[in-house]
Amino acid sequence: MQTKATTPAPEHWLSLELEPRLEAAQMARELVATACASWHRESLAEPANIAISELVNNAVLHAGTPLTVQLATHREELLIAVRDGSTEPLRPRTPAHTSSGGRGLLLLDAIAASWGCAVRDGGKVVWAVLR
Repeated sequence: MQTKATTPAPEHWLSLELEPRLEAAQMARELVATACASWHRESLAEPANIAISELVNNAVLHAGTPLTVQLATHREELLIAVRDGSTEPLRPRTPAHTSSGGRGLLLLDAIAASWGCAVRDGGKVVWAVLR
């Protein structure tokens, strides 16, 4: 007997394609705000805004390619994913105490129930699940 694992279909789903510009994070935050309000996930709006800002800013800064933001819900979870055109895997680092940057993935780790990165199809997807 063989069994097949399936991923349940999301209850809600949105996608937004963005160019790698400074305004990309703001546009993604606007999508998150709209989605959280219309999907009755207001309690996740603040952590979702932090997560999407970090993911989009990382894609703009490090990949520099067009990117796609995807939001989906399943039960009480909000899935946030950002796909870019770089096949370079994430390289989490521990910044110096005096550094003004480099803490995005540490912040993501603190607010997300889970998160990860998958390199595939000529790019990568970095995702986070919020509860």
